[in-house]
Amino acid sequence: MRKLFSLITTILLAACNIPFSTPRSAASAASDTPANKPCSLNWAIQSLPELSSRVQSAMETARLPNVRIIAEAYGENCLDAQTNQAVSFTTMETDYRVTAQVQDLTAREQMGNLLESILVVIDGFPTGTTPGSLPGYIGVTFQAGDDEVHLWFPRTNGVSARTQGLHGAALLEKLQK
Repeated sequence: MRKLFSLITTILLAACNIPFSTPRSAASAASDTPANKPCSLNWAIQSLPELSSRVQSAMETARLPNVRIIAEAYGENCLDAQTNQAVSFTTMETDYRVTAQVQDLTAREQMGNLLESILVVIDGFPTGTTPGSLPGYIGVTFQAGDDEVHLWFPRTNGVSARTQGLHGAALLEKLQK
């Protein structure tokens, strides 16, 4: 829902071509942009290959060889109002996109246990040690052949569900909603 809202906001801002002045606030100031240079804001995603590699190594160390993970920075590009070129990027959060190969998409207990193992590994990269100040989102795609099950949830929901003692199929069901 947040991504849909972000997309609509981006489209509206682009259509209106509303200039902003950076820095906007201390929390989201673009350090390499002159304070009085006008820019337009645009939601953007940037890959984080070094973090992706570290998290992937942690997945392999946790004996999750059929899991692939990509870490991405979600934030705002400051676009020069005259040239429409990106002048800077401000990271708001780190999001994770996970693909897990499974034998059977109806084996919900096993999928939930795998999901829990994935979340434990991601817990090893807490907010504050990764780019951005917000907790971010986690997207998990379970694949069995050509069939897939997708989940997209706030990282905090994953922590909350496990704090409630949910495991296996119950954890999967909670985070799938």
